[in-house]
Amino acid sequence: MLYKLHSETSEIDGVFRFQIDFPTSYGLRFVCMYLFKTEDVYILIDAGLNFTDWENTFFSELKKLNIPIEDVDYLIVTHEHPDHLGLMNSLKRKNPDIQILMHELTQESISSMINTENISERQKSGKELSQQMIKYGVNQKQGERIMKFLTAMRSFTKYQKPDKTLRDNEEIIIGNNKLKTIWTPGHSLGHICIFNENTFHLFAGDHILSRITPHIGSYMVPADISESYQSYDFNNVLKYYLESLDRIDALNPKIIFPAHQEVIYDSHKRILEMKEHHRTRLSEISRLIENKPMTPFKISQIHFGDDLDEINTYLGLGEALSHLIYLEKQNKVKRIEKNNKIYFMKT
Repeated sequence: MLYKLHSETSEIDGVFRFQIDFPTSYGLRFVCMYLFKTEDVYILIDAGLNFTDWENTFFSELKKLNIPIEDVDYLIVTHEHPDHLGLMNSLKRKNPDIQILMHELTQESISSMINTENISERQKSGKELSQQMIKYGVNQKQGERIMKFLTAMRSFTKYQKPDKTLRDNEEIIIGNNKLKTIWTPGHSLGHICIFNENTFHLFAGDHILSRITPHIGSYMVPADISESYQSYDFNNVLKYYLESLDRIDALNPKIIFPAHQEVIYDSHKRILEMKEHHRTRLSEISRLIENKPMTPFKISQIHFGDDLDEINTYLGLGEALSHLIYLEKQNKVKRIEKNNKIYFMKT
């Protein structure tokens, strides 16, 4: 059944911000897409959700601005999550000339996830992930439910091959204007922010949010990942996330445009708050396991509750694990295995 979603379009310092609701089990949330013009070129950041009512709402808002989709020259996707690439197919269908850009790791992640030739490999990876979650403290039934949910989530991933893949520090030059690609792994492996070097606007995707910290978890790295990334220890993803926050801070953005919540005008303050959050979480975890070894799942329950649905159980576990691995790499905690379960304890 179709229903009209609440939407709000505003212009902030020359950037159009499309804010469109979507329903969740926790009530309404919203996703933002951004459109701006550089010289005579329109650039769209992210592609929203793959729902008919969401798509209709976005194109209705675009029509109110009297901007035909045919006039949009670029779509830059910040990362591979369903609320950021949903309308890629539709946008390309309506405007075959639009150039779709994303980081090469995002391209590899999506391609690996939906490639029908890799079904057996995905099933094997899914089974391994389920078994790993059980070792980290999730029970058998929870592990099976989480894997079913993650499998179902793939149906929301609509893939459109990008016209160009991007690398860290790559520049998109339009006339006298430069857009810089900042690779910011953490929320996803291929996450990027786009920095407009002329306006000092940062389009942050889910890397920096105004009121909460984005999920930083542990990921299954695609089996066919490019050789140029095989030296990275993506298990220690929190390390890369914190380092990329420092990179963004050094750019001193005038305005940060995130994919959720409010725009951010004091970038340095917000980045310090987010770094402090992770320092606090690392200290809390260290205290929890100082005299009592715990599984990552038990730690996640203490922090996030024990009545979460499948997706938030998975996210909570990944969040706890990313902090434990960060501490483990610094030799501040160690893991032990007992009764086929993995526990962490302070060294």
